[in-house]
Amino acid sequence: MDKKRYGVIPGITDKEWYTNSSHIPVEFPITAARKIELEAPYHELENAGHICYVEIDGNAAMNVEAVMQIVKYMHDSGIGYGAINHPIDRCRKCGYQGIINETCPNCGCLGNDVNIARIRRITGYLVGTLDRFNDAKRAEEHARVKHFSQK
Repeated sequence: MDKKRYGVIPGITDKEWYTNSSHIPVEFPITAARKIELEAPYHELENAGHICYVEIDGNAAMNVEAVMQIVKYMHDSGIGYGAINHPIDRCRKCGYQGIINETCPNCGCLGNDVNIARIRRITGYLVGTLDRFNDAKRAEEHARVKHFSQK
């Protein structure tokens, strides 16, 4: 509606979603540490709710040390509510869980929405699989950059 009313405004109406609150935009290339540093000062001011999340591109269980470093850095930086988003895919045919791209590495079936349940966190919640997302949520999830945990 806003595109129709106001036209395409770079950084505002040029995508299918809005960045809300004091978040760094999901498509902005930034490290996890820098994102935390920039968002943390607002948490003490936003008493009606806040969250800082970082995106990682792998199974969090496979690198517990990195996850703990991110959590500790969030704590030490003053993040009131933090989250680490990571993909969780499950093959509906064989039950394999992990990162599934074009095909399931276990049974070889195609990695489409029919065969693969792709659990993603969006709009602050685990809301189910990508096949249940509307176009705007799918566009936002696709645009998200992965944050690296290096300081």
